[in-house]
Amino acid sequence: MKLTTVDKVIPEKNIIVLSPHYDDVLFMLGGYITELKNSGLMKTKSFHIKLIFSRSNYQAREGKANFDTSTKRIQHATGIRLIEDQACNDELLGSFRYTYELLGESECFARGKAMADSEMEFPHGMYADFNEKDTAIFQRMKQRVKAYALQPDTAIIFPMAIKEHIDHFIVREAGISVAKELGNTAKAKFYFQEDKPYGGIATQEELERTEAFIGSNKLESKWYSYNPEKIIELAFEHYVSQVEEVYKTGVRSRANYWKDKTASEKGVDRICQFQITKDSY
Repeated sequence: MKLTTVDKVIPEKNIIVLSPHYDDVLFMLGGYITELKNSGLMKTKSFHIKLIFSRSNYQAREGKANFDTSTKRIQHATGIRLIEDQACNDELLGSFRYTYELLGESECFARGKAMADSEMEFPHGMYADFNEKDTAIFQRMKQRVKAYALQPDTAIIFPMAIKEHIDHFIVREAGISVAKELGNTAKAKFYFQEDKPYGGIATQEELERTEAFIGSNKLESKWYSYNPEKIIELAFEHYVSQVEEVYKTGVRSRANYWKDKTASEKGVDRICQFQITKDSY
């Protein structure tokens, strides 16, 4: 288990980040991006953010209000989250140095999903939990991914969906499904990035399901060093309406877990790449 230098983590020039929610660019790729900046390599990449579940009614610590799916509530929550996200991405990537597209899907709570039994506020869900709305989103995501996959010199970044937040799970499964369907006809490369803070608060059973996903789909893991405290700093500076104290625990715990495994001096993150084989398609 060796560390990969940041210049070799994602060789492709164009990086499409499929961000389920307004804070997931930071919580997926923030460590990679900050390492690129520290190495003077930001100009070698072009970032394109696809914000998938852009209609939100969620605000942390607001209890029953998060089950209000009225237009007024969605306008309120979405407006706050949009401004928070743009401010953070501007600091991460540089103002006007990335593209940003809202795909217009309704977030989990705006679809009436229930809270998971967890210290974090999120809805758990896998295929067995899909309803008609979830299935329709999954099919639309597949069509979008197929279009993105036609682009050469491009990396498409999906969440690993640790702990199976249903929105993350939908995006992940659309990605791996298309990767297998297209096989070597895809021009883009498919990557699955560990998502925070889920990795650091997941149960052993949930982590085993993640490893099973990686193993069954023959994903190649890459580990790279980063500063988890910078991610926490940015999160609590910009995503005031979203973060909870448990986020700090989750980010630090997973970074330290991989730090110990790789005998690194810094925190460590993991991204996994889909590899084309004869039985991939």
